[in-house]
Amino acid sequence: MKDVKTQLLLTSLLFATLAYGESAKSSAVAAATAAAPQSSASGTPSTPPTIGSAIDREISIVEKEVVEAAEAMPEDKFDFSPPSASN
Repeated sequence: MKDVKTQLLLTSLLFATLAYGESAKSSAVAAATAAAPQSSASGTPSTPPTIGSAIDREISIVEKEVVEAAEAMPEDKFDFSPPSASN
């Protein structure tokens, strides 16, 4: 079970890093094509998310999905492993 948790955490970090990379690319393209600085409707300039906040947001999303899946799974199925394919 500890290996599964470690793998889930590493996978979450990978997805968060990839998501942040895509977000940074799209932000860079938008900034390069914009003629004036962007501001929100209230008139205050919007601040870009930090790496830490982006990773935290992505981990929270994945964590919520994993917890929901684990809670939905019957307890007697937690040790399931597919039969090995023998050719």
